[in-house]
Amino acid sequence: MLPETMQLEKLRQQIEDAEYQSGSTSDYLDRGNPNPQQAQTAREYMARMDSTSKELKIELRKLIPIIRNEKPQAFKEWVNLHKDILQKILTETGSDINAKVRQNLARTTLQEWEKVLLGERDYVDINASFLKDYMTAVREWDENNNHPNPWWKFW
Repeated sequence: MLPETMQLEKLRQQIEDAEYQSGSTSDYLDRGNPNPQQAQTAREYMARMDSTSKELKIELRKLIPIIRNEKPQAFKEWVNLHKDILQKILTETGSDINAKVRQNLARTTLQEWEKVLLGERDYVDINASFLKDYMTAVREWDENNNHPNPWWKFW
């Protein structure tokens, strides 16, 4: 895997992680019944995560055209690695409601990655509930597209 591919994915994951932390904190505020001090601390943390996410999105938005122009193969590799996983999910069989939801989410996510390839989007979030194996797979990539605990794995 090209270093620029990993650079794009690292930023995408950092955005995803910051947004997840913000969302979890929001859920805590809504359902966790924090006392006033805990609520204030949680709001401050959520604001930091929102700010971090915003800064990382700006960084990714600046990086994409550079890589797209200077290393187009890395940009395509990044998108295609995601698309390949989603294509495998679309070949799964299953008839229960969860399988149908999973297939629909994979199809929609694949369409969103096509938009990234066309320059209409910067990145795509991964649904952690129904596409957890996809999320896990992309977090295990390394420069050789192997899976042994790469240095940039976040969780």
